Amino acid sequence: MVSLPFARPIGLLALIGAAIFIILYLRRPKPQDKVIPSLMFIMQEKKRSTQYSFFQKLLTNLLFLLQLLSIIGLGLVAAAPFAKLNYDITLENTVIILDVSASMQAKEKGISRFDRALEEAKKALSGRNSIIMAENIPLIALENENGEIALDVLSKIKPRATTTNLGDALLLAKDILGDKPGRIVVLSDFLSTEGPDIGVVRAALSSEDKLVEFIDMSNTAKNVGIIKLEVSKYTTKIYIKNFNKEPAQRNIKIAKDNKIITQTKVTIAPNSIENFIFDTPAGTSRVELEPKDDMEVDDTAHIATPPKIRNSVLLVTNEKSSNLELALGSAKDIELDVVNPPVLTINTKKEKIEPYKHDVIIVYKINSVNKKDGIVPGTFDDIEEYVEKGGNLIIAAQDDLKEISMKDLPVVELKSKISKATKVCVETINQITKQFEKERCFTAASVYFGADANKNTITFASADDKTPLIVYGEKKKGKVVYYGILDEASDFKTLPSYPIFWSSLVNFLVGTEDIKEFNLKTGKIATINEQKVKTPSSSLTASKLIMDEVGIYEFNNKNYAVNLLDEKESDVNVPSKVESRKERESLIRGQAREHIFGLELVILILVFLFMLVEFLYIKRRGDL
Repeated sequence: MVSLPFARPIGLLALIGAAIFIILYLRRPKPQDKVIPSLMFIMQEKKRSTQYSFFQKLLTNLLFLLQLLSIIGLGLVAAAPFAKLNYDITLENTVIILDVSASMQAKEKGISRFDRALEEAKKALSGRNSIIMAENIPLIALENENGEIALDVLSKIKPRATTTNLGDALLLAKDILGDKPGRIVVLSDFLSTEGPDIGVVRAALSSEDKLVEFIDMSNTAKNVGIIKLEVSKYTTKIYIKNFNKEPAQRNIKIAKDNKIITQTKVTIAPNSIENFIFDTPAGTSRVELEPKDDMEVDDTAHIATPPKIRNSVLLVTNEKSSNLELALGSAKDIELDVVNPPVLTINTKKEKIEPYKHDVIIVYKINSVNKKDGIVPGTFDDIEEYVEKGGNLIIAAQDDLKEISMKDLPVVELKSKISKATKVCVETINQITKQFEKERCFTAASVYFGADANKNTITFASADDKTPLIVYGEKKKGKVVYYGILDEASDFKTLPSYPIFWSSLVNFLVGTEDIKEFNLKTGKIATINEQKVKTPSSSLTASKLIMDEVGIYEFNNKNYAVNLLDEKESDVNVPSKVESRKERESLIRGQAREHIFGLELVILILVFLFMLVEFLYIKRRGDL
């Protein structure tokens, strides 16, 4: 509907000038016909002149018409005319939410959901365009640019391997539009696995006159994928789910350095999960399912281990056998050498070793210098040098510990022995003592040394009277721990937590990294020192890294495995629940509104053209 009202109706009075012009034109004197003898020869041309009279009258009327239109135009401009036109306000600003999550890689007949979404996105561009990539954390790829730039950005976007967060993407689109009219176009399979409910967010946006258009990209893809990975230092367990309605057979391959380590075949029932356990390969490796299916991103899982998995420990003791030796020897992450003083360079297996090359040295029930097979004088000078250069030392309490000169190594000042029953309770929860978090008093002792912890040390456990029993301190570059529980006066050595404690203590001193920190899920954001980072597909320099690809990342001189591992995201068979295209088109039509367009400039341009034509005509006639 178009109407032509006036902003200043009083300006129409200017049209009186047009009426006056018409009256003057009608009242002008008419020419009289006279015969002049000397011009009789002109009569010979009368017939020909009559033929052109029509055109002469037309030109005369044209001059009148041009002048009249110019006067009318100027009169209308004085009245400020405008037109009300219906138009789609959503075409002014478009925010495209492009789902780039892992499920959008699912294919049907060789064409992925993401490829179809790109084609729809190109059709949706209009006016000023913004593009949001819907990963687990929505990212703005483009804001308020024209269609040409938007097409260029769309051509560079690739699907990622993360979960989907459409709810937060919609809220981000709302912030981009602000108070401006426009529409939000969501191109997705609507397998939203994170964030607020998209139905609730859409309803909220619709109440604010924001048009939200859902375009469903789902298809009939079939999938069998790896949904879970449990990686430990020694074994890895994978979980594989068949999302289809029929059984599936898969060949599971474990590969390292492009060589197959082991493989096995499994048959997975419909909508069922199977698991497989294998030894964790050192370094980087991968698990592959074959044959590949419609969604390949979850057919492969990568594994990474810390640079150092096993720690070397030197146990210095005169005991021929002890619970401590058994505990350390049973730990898979410890390479144990046992030496009996006075000789520290040959272990109990008669092998020659370098004692001060070990990650940790434990001094446990040794004979002092003045006893048979006692420690050699100067040994603790060497141990002190070892610690100051970065070595780790554990000193275990024994009956005559006060008589042994250990230089400045002890982190406690020993007092007299106390013979009374006491509980041993945790003072500080860390990776060593976290197993005792629920039951902080983890053992009892009948005899222990009174002691005061040195300054700048940390007490991990103490007796009832707050006497420190497990104390940690630092000596220059090295670390020293005092273990004040006398094993012969405590039941701790017989508890299942005993070997776990010693393994955790060794790992703590060495700074062994948790293998779980090297095996991550996609979508994690890592903050690192700015450096060159190698991703599964490229290399870049960054201080903040979004891990949204499946594969191996290299930074901080370490390898990190990143995998999808999300059951919901892999379930590409879930049907979408969005309205049809017909319903969407009806919704768009409901967004057509009237817009006021001022016509003054258009009329002034026309008046200028009329006057220009009049000028050219008068000049051609010879009046100028």
